[in-house]
Amino acid sequence: MQFSKLSMLIKLGREFGHEQIRDAGFSDTEHAICTFLCFHDQVSQDMIANALVLDKTTVAKALRAMEDKGLVAREQDGQNRRKNRIRITDAGKSNVSTSMHIYDTWFSEVCSSLSEAEQQQFDDSISKLIDAALLLKEQNKNQNK
Repeated sequence: MQFSKLSMLIKLGREFGHEQIRDAGFSDTEHAICTFLCFHDQVSQDMIANALVLDKTTVAKALRAMEDKGLVAREQDGQNRRKNRIRITDAGKSNVSTSMHIYDTWFSEVCSSLSEAEQQQFDDSISKLIDAALLLKEQNKNQNK
């Protein structure tokens, strides 16, 4: 498998959803964070960055912009005053709801060209690749210490 093919598939998916996300008033990063927060409320900025595999600075900038737009709110963590808990606001939920599943819908349509067995095999293969990539990331992190 060539990385360029996988990259092309990802680019095509982003291109498909980009316009709808922009029309909803989000950057791609803001959209990803809002979608994540719809399913994981009251989380730290670090958890968002780690879960979405985003740079902490990128997340911090996006959260500031989203807070200004009224999409998210920060609340001080009761157990650690140096940390904030991030939650999505009702306005954030409302704004992201129309575009939350756009990539899943697109991917389902693309995968409909595969048989059910091929889809299952593809899903299993992607899971194995993600596991291997996470392991490699962890090994590289440990080597750089």
